[in-house]
Amino acid sequence: MDQLDIIRYFAALILVLGLLGGFAVLARRAGWTGALPAFDRWSPQLRKRRLSVTESLILDPRRKVVIVKVDDTEHVLLLGGEREQVLESGPAREEAVFEPIEPEDSASDSDDAPASITRLGGGQ
Repeated sequence: MDQLDIIRYFAALILVLGLLGGFAVLARRAGWTGALPAFDRWSPQLRKRRLSVTESLILDPRRKVVIVKVDDTEHVLLLGGEREQVLESGPAREEAVFEPIEPEDSASDSDDAPASITRLGGGQ
């Protein structure tokens, strides 16, 4: 019976450690940091990324153009074939911020089109 008791103790230890590890993984994914703020720097929500791919365009099966943003600089890269090439580098563009527009006074007629809008179809 002594060997059976030792096997049970180790099995219980492995089960308890597995449950603690599973709970720790779930707690980290849920964003709970608890009393260990030193581990916050590895949290994906709090870590600011310096490198991001803004856009990519496939030219043909072997080549691709990619816009990569590093800090405040954008690089246009040509990838594929035998080598990679930097096509252009420059300051990053400001991201567009879309704000809702308040509707203007509804007293004007909605049937009147502005003068800048013209009909398509050859001037009809």
